[in-house]
Amino acid sequence: MNLIVNKVKTLNVLLTLLVSVLLLSFHMYLVYFINSSFLSGFLTSTQMALVYIVGAIINITMFLLVPKYLRRRGNFRLIVMLTAVEMAVLFGIASISWVPAILAFFIIQQGISPIIFYCLDIFLEQSTEENYTGSIRGMYLTMYNLSPIITPVIVGLVLTTSTEYWKIYLMSALFLIPFLLIILLNFRKFKDPEYPQIDIQKTITHFFNSKNVYDVFIDHFLLSFFYCWMVIYMPIYLIQSIGFNWEQVGIILSIALLPFIIFQIPIGKIEDAKHDEKMVLIVGFLIMAFSVALIPFITEKSLVLWSVILFVSRIGASIVEVSTETYFFKHVKATNAGYIGLFRMTKNMSFLVVPMIASISMYVVGMEYFWIVLALIMLVGVRYTTKLT
Repeated sequence: MNLIVNKVKTLNVLLTLLVSVLLLSFHMYLVYFINSSFLSGFLTSTQMALVYIVGAIINITMFLLVPKYLRRRGNFRLIVMLTAVEMAVLFGIASISWVPAILAFFIIQQGISPIIFYCLDIFLEQSTEENYTGSIRGMYLTMYNLSPIITPVIVGLVLTTSTEYWKIYLMSALFLIPFLLIILLNFRKFKDPEYPQIDIQKTITHFFNSKNVYDVFIDHFLLSFFYCWMVIYMPIYLIQSIGFNWEQVGIILSIALLPFIIFQIPIGKIEDAKHDEKMVLIVGFLIMAFSVALIPFITEKSLVLWSVILFVSRIGASIVEVSTETYFFKHVKATNAGYIGLFRMTKNMSFLVVPMIASISMYVVGMEYFWIVLALIMLVGVRYTTKLT
């Protein structure tokens, strides 16, 4: 009887977290695809890159400090505090027109948003069983990736002029209201794991000495690198170089992101049964590299053609995402807050690196052919994947 009760409680927590990550994902992806276009309205490409870099530095610093806060205050208080700040910042971006304040709010938002997802990771890891890691991560990532299918279309419909970005930031803030209510109602009595005292230097040293964890971390970083490159430069490329408008770009992105809904749950179940993330990861990286390498040779303004090529690239990305998540979380526990923090830092590590590499590549080969550079970088993932055991 107790076993049944425990399983019901676990299922309820899982369903609550799935709804939570869906709301949080809507909040994030509403602004995710428009940030670079919004900033390009009053910043040069170099200035925009600098803003992303500063935001990434703030986020990395916060990730290093989070374990200490978790030991003192707990995961519940941290996620509530960060969500409240995130709401205030987004309302600020939506309501003011003074550029320095907008940039300050934007940098803060870039710094704290990934940590809210990190807090959900701790809830999920503490509340679920390891035997079902692949299946649970597949469901979790599918819910997370539902919103990018819908939000580009919403953005395309709302953004009829370049002066209406404030509407999107307001909508993003509003999605945080039900998310915060769910957290307040369901996790107030959350029992935190015993977060160990973390020596940052030792944690990083042990992390990089843990061969499998380090190699899958590199794979996940390369995936984040791909996402960052695409989210900053693909909308600008499609609008400025190919000639699409935002409504057309929204349709293309929505179609392109469908693989995250189609493939991640089946792949997670396969990896639970076969335990062969290694081969799946290699296939994913090869698909990403091949599809991205084709981009410079597609110059036609064809909605169908661009949707297909970006759809194929996301097939590879969806495979790599669920495989790296499954492999990593099979090797760590909720108590490994330092490891999870480093793993989640990959997103903003990429925002630290991509603007610099992309700017240099653009200067050397031009925006048309700098996609080849991204394709070659994706092949590095194959090398690290072959080293996994």
